[in-house]
This record gives sequence, structure tokens and C-alpha cells, in this order.
Amino acid sequence: MFLGSDTISRGMYAALCRGRERCTEEALRLMSDFVQQHQDTDGGFVDRAGQPDLYYSMFALLLAVVLRVPMRRDAVSHYLDGIDPGELDLVHLLCLVLCRKLLAFLTSLFPCMGCRAIPRSLRKRAEALLESRDGALFPMQDAASPYSQFLKLSLAQELAIPFSGQSLDAYRCNDGLFSNLRSDQHSSTNATSAALALAHYGFCSLTADALPNFVALQQGDGAFKAARGAPQTDLLSTATAFFALSLHRQKPPLPVRDFLYSAFTAEGGFSSGLEDSLADLEYTAYGLLLAGLM
Repeated sequence: MFLGSDTISRGMYAALCRGRERCTEEALRLMSDFVQQHQDTDGGFVDRAGQPDLYYSMFALLLAVVLRVPMRRDAVSHYLDGIDPGELDLVHLLCLVLCRKLLAFLTSLFPCMGCRAIPRSLRKRAEALLESRDGALFPMQDAASPYSQFLKLSLAQELAIPFSGQSLDAYRCNDGLFSNLRSDQHSSTNATSAALALAHYGFCSLTADALPNFVALQQGDGAFKAARGAPQTDLLSTATAFFALSLHRQKPPLPVRDFLYSAFTAEGGFSSGLEDSLADLEYTAYGLLLAGLM
């Protein structure tokens, strides 16, 4: 699945595997059952509303690879075959590429069927999208934002396509952190985490105060908020912040174990946090990721 020795997907996979090693056998069984129970009859995996979704299917397959979860792989392949790459935006095209590669990886673990990893049409669509100026294909309708460039780099790494980033100076805030909006002074965890990842791969410069200022955003429960003004911390922001900081050999100082435990539900998945009782596949992947980074 993973290209090269230092890609975003390889780093996440390594952290997820460390998270798996830190879980009890009961927790692993519950998580595996949780993933299996979210496969729909059409082969895809469902979102929080119970509808098959490519984005959530990617997280399900990622968890399946890490946890060695059996599933109806022929049904997954059929589901993916029914998706037209030409109709996808950046987020979902990356998800389709990852789903294809994860399914191929699962097939190598449990050989019983063939699986085409990356069809030519999918690669051609990726090459075109990486050069596209159509804002509708990118988050916030901006191909140059930190998050969009992070996703573009991820896609390029997965397909071994050359990537050339754009300057993030217009998204840099006075404190050295980043926003996904140009000339905005309200930084976000998403944008800053994306910029830190881009910096790790040489596509963004950081000011001297960027890393310490980002670490300082850790809250008393050990977690991170989506932005300074957010009402509470959440698992997605926390896991992405920990991952981005780990790329720079940084680790927030406060323990986050209790926060992580509070997000684990009785049904075997993770929710966004203590006040959210609904677990889903995305947060479950981020929960296991955080377990491997804390």
C-alpha cells in the first residue's frame, strides 16, 4: 500500500499499529466488530446517518488493515467499481485511491480474490485534478489552502506523482500558525496541522515560534480544540495535532489518556469526545491513531 519510507500514509499506518499494540484484546475485538457491523449490503461502509459513503469506507478499510478485520472484500470491490473518478472532488478522489490500495493490501493478507489497485482512469483523473484550478474540487473552494495542499501532497505520494507546493504565506497568522482562509488571523488546528505536515516534506517554511505556539494550544484535558474559540476539545483535532507534531519530533506535554478513554463507546467505536455518544468509523480511526501517538 505504502510508497517510499516517509509518506503521510506510512506515518499514519505506523502510528495506528502502535495504537493497536496498546489496546487490550477486548478493545480490539470490540473495534473489529464495530467495523464489520458498518459494512452495508452494497459493500461500502456507512456514515453517521447509516448511508454508504466513500469517505467513511476509507476509514473502515484502514482500520481493517490495521486490525485484520475480515469482511466481504468482493462486495467492497464491486462498490468501488461503481464509483466514477471523474465525478469526484479532491477529498473523495484521495479516498478512492486509498480504498483501492487498502483493499489490495487486505487481499494480500487474506488471499482469495484478485483486486486491481489503481485503474488507469483513476490515475489520469488524479493527474488532472492536481493541476486543476476549479475551486469546486477543493475544500473551501481553494486549491492553495494548507488543507487542500496537504490532501494534494497525500494524493501525489500515493500515486508517485511529482508535487510542487504553493506558498502558504497568505495563510500564516501573526502567531506563526495557519488558517485555511487567506489573510485571516484566526488560526485553526486543521490548517496548522496540514502546514506542519507540508513543512516536514519541505513544502512550507515555519517561523521559530510556530511549534511552541501550537503545542501551547493543548487544553487541560490533554486534547486540542478545532480553533481557539471552539467550545470544547475534540478527538479529530487532537489526533491530527499530535500526528503533525510527531512529524517534527514534538509531543504535547499533558497526558491525553483520560480524554481518549472518554471517547471510547460501549459499542466499540470512538466518538468525538465525552459529550458525543455516537461513534463512527472516522473517529474510531482517529482514536486508534491517537492511542499510538500519546
